[in-house]
Amino acid sequence: MALPRFSAGQRVSVTRSGNFSVPGGVYRIVNSMPAETGPPQYRIRNDAENFDRVIGESRLEALRAE
Repeated sequence: MALPRFSAGQRVSVTRSGNFSVPGGVYRIVNSMPAETGPPQYRIRNDAENFDRVIGESRLEALRAE
C-alpha cells in the first residue's frame, strides 16, 4: 500500500489523459480516500464548483506555493 503524496488543503492541477476529462484549473485536496487496493485516490474540489471529484494520484500535479 502506497502512502498518500498529497495532503488536505494542498493545491493541485489535474492532468488530462484517458477517457475522463476534468476541466482545467486549480483544485484543492479535500482529503485522501480510505486505502483500498490500487493507487491512492483523493477527493478534490475547485472553488468554482459546489461538488467534490474523486481522482487517482497519478492524475494530479502539485502546484507551487505562492
